[in-house]
Amino acid sequence: MPENSFLSAFLEDRPDMLFQAMRPQRQGPGRGQSFMDYFRGQQGNTWDDYLGSLGRTALGGEIPTQSYQSYLGNYPWMQRWQQMSPGQRGERPSLFAPRTRWQV
Repeated sequence: MPENSFLSAFLEDRPDMLFQAMRPQRQGPGRGQSFMDYFRGQQGNTWDDYLGSLGRTALGGEIPTQSYQSYLGNYPWMQRWQQMSPGQRGERPSLFAPRTRWQV
């Protein structure tokens, strides 16, 4: 969280802006265009997961204090990305390695 409480509140009041600000950089292994498309598509899912986390905390008898920024900072982006099948990630290996055809 930014040190300035005004900036913290500003970001928490604008979850769309906060989500885009937390976007990973394109550089790095496994962070091509298909990963960036995946990331953009997860905005609603992460918000719903965050609200569910707050609700579970409240149902457990505690006051929810986790910020959306903190939640996004700990979100397992790469783990979830890597658990997807190549087809779900938009990878099409068959374009580069066509099926072997046996002629008998």
